[in-house]
Amino acid sequence: MTESTITKLICANHGSMNVDELDANFYSDLPVSVRDVITNQAKFCFVVFDGEQRVVAKTGVRLCRSKDCQGCRNLHFCKRFLLGDCPFSRRRGGCHFNHDLTSGDNSRILKEHGLEELNRSELCTLLLQNDGFLLPQLCHNYSNGVGEYGKCQDGETCKRLHICEMYLRGSCNCPRCHDFYEPHPLKILKDRGVPNELIASLKSVYMNMEWLQKQNHAKQGKGQHQRDKSEICMYFIKGSCIHGDKCFKAHSTMPYQWEVKEGLNWTALQNNEVIEKDYCDPAKTYSRGVQPVCFDTMTCGLNKARRLSTVSSVLEPMFILTTEWAWFWEDEHGNWIQYTSASGGHRAATITSEELEKRFQEDNKAVMEFTAGSQTYELSFPDMIQTNKQYCTKKVVRRRPVFVSSADAQTIKTSKRAPSNHSNFRALPGHWDKVQTPETGYKRVDLPCLSVEFKEIQGLFQNTMRGFSIRQIQRIQNKSLWEVFQWQRDLMKKNNRGRNVTEKQLFHGTDSKYLDAICLNNFDWRICGLNGTAYGKGSYFARDAKYSNSYTGQSNMRSMFVCRVLVGDYTKGHSHYLRPPSKDGGDTIFYDSCVDDVSNPSIFVVFEKHQVYPEYLIHYGEDVAGSQVYQPYYRPAPVPAPAPRPAPTYRPAPTPAPKPESSCVIS
Repeated sequence: MTESTITKLICANHGSMNVDELDANFYSDLPVSVRDVITNQAKFCFVVFDGEQRVVAKTGVRLCRSKDCQGCRNLHFCKRFLLGDCPFSRRRGGCHFNHDLTSGDNSRILKEHGLEELNRSELCTLLLQNDGFLLPQLCHNYSNGVGEYGKCQDGETCKRLHICEMYLRGSCNCPRCHDFYEPHPLKILKDRGVPNELIASLKSVYMNMEWLQKQNHAKQGKGQHQRDKSEICMYFIKGSCIHGDKCFKAHSTMPYQWEVKEGLNWTALQNNEVIEKDYCDPAKTYSRGVQPVCFDTMTCGLNKARRLSTVSSVLEPMFILTTEWAWFWEDEHGNWIQYTSASGGHRAATITSEELEKRFQEDNKAVMEFTAGSQTYELSFPDMIQTNKQYCTKKVVRRRPVFVSSADAQTIKTSKRAPSNHSNFRALPGHWDKVQTPETGYKRVDLPCLSVEFKEIQGLFQNTMRGFSIRQIQRIQNKSLWEVFQWQRDLMKKNNRGRNVTEKQLFHGTDSKYLDAICLNNFDWRICGLNGTAYGKGSYFARDAKYSNSYTGQSNMRSMFVCRVLVGDYTKGHSHYLRPPSKDGGDTIFYDSCVDDVSNPSIFVVFEKHQVYPEYLIHYGEDVAGSQVYQPYYRPAPVPAPAPRPAPTYRPAPTPAPKPESSCVIS
């Protein structure tokens, strides 16, 4: 497997491919993976589109625009023949341009760029999306403004292509042109020698062109070159630094700055806050975006990457916007557990993240010892490995910062002090039992069967679950998950220009072995399994309990969650989605969730667990004839015996036996 074979396959598939599909076309036991090969930014470009990661083929080869030139490094080849049809070759004098790609100079240039294996059609696809000279340019004025031609003043005489740009990036219902075969675009294409055979694939070509141009513009950005400055100045971030440009520390308005090394200079990466948010999640090893950063190797493509940071909070506790570091270890299920957190059934360690950070700052090559329960562990800072001294089992350790958004940073600057951990969160729900709300972990609180709260959940359940009986309903009280859910709601509201976010009560059925994990750590389809993949690889929630029931197993006693879900703005899902698709074809504005049917959704797919709060847990089973387990039982009162005749005496009627309290089982 080489770059050449991968380029050939991509070009045979319209110039870009889904990374997973590309990976599946090669043997998995090869010494080099596809993902390693396509990190070459000179030949491949990564993009995220509609929730999927794609790779676009790149090249520096161009067609020479001159008929004859000396020492040219471009291909000397007939443009019309490359596109598929040269009318001059059918004339008596023939075409004056070269029709042979195997000629001396052409063959040499193709080999230098690793393109000698491409046939004419594949080479045509590659050059079309990389060489802006071969196709007519889009008229940007046409796609903007009002009226038939938008802001284009040339109208029908315009030499640029009148095609809706939003249509090229995805789907669009506007009145502008969405068809290359309409009179104006077809005429422009014919004037440039584009044959009919190519027109059907032009949408993907222009989309690939736009992705490549965006990457080139990002690389050409001047950026802020900061050489040999590995720490952010605390005085500048607070408001002023008397040293100005002579300061030996980096000047940044944020407590972190992600950079990539280009040549001798370090250049600021785009989407600084997005990269930082991904880095703060210990489960992630790559950032999102067109230029993903690998956190394990600290590289961006083939280039080195780095994170500038303010000083650690344990070293300068009196400064604002210092960096608070959290320490995590990975358990056998792939969950990342923060030190001192008794999560997932694990004993809390005797050492905290803050204590670990202090020891790390004192000596980052040390090996320290601590206990958790009855076990003793060693943590090696150089290897970032935790070892059980008795069983010699090893766990990976990660040190990640606590996320601070630009809004958080501004709040801290203006208030001159860091907000408390709970200042940004609303109070706990008024109907919660505060006595049974632990500071960490969760508590399941049984609902009285005659309470309004019980009957509301019962009504939702029984709308589609005839033939089943509720045995018990429990309210899940998890303070940490509730606060994160409130934070996520506020964040989505800000991103929605202050408008309220659509929130629904939805069902989720699962195996009973996952109940505790969900109550403690929320939904994670990688751990709790998939409830379908038709609309994306995420956590599935249903409007109707009947749908979720099919994922609860076949035991006599089943369990189903009723969840609060921030569905927000949604769109139709697709099986290959790893996240909701983009709203505008870019890589910054995305839908919040996916559904089965936009006009009447009954299935919702959520890819971010913070959008969900598992609010109630219903335990139920099928109705069984004659069973006293699921049916309410009432003992009839004895009927008073009639007085005997003809004796004129009367006996008092026996007192009816009291009815037992109704069971909480509801049919």
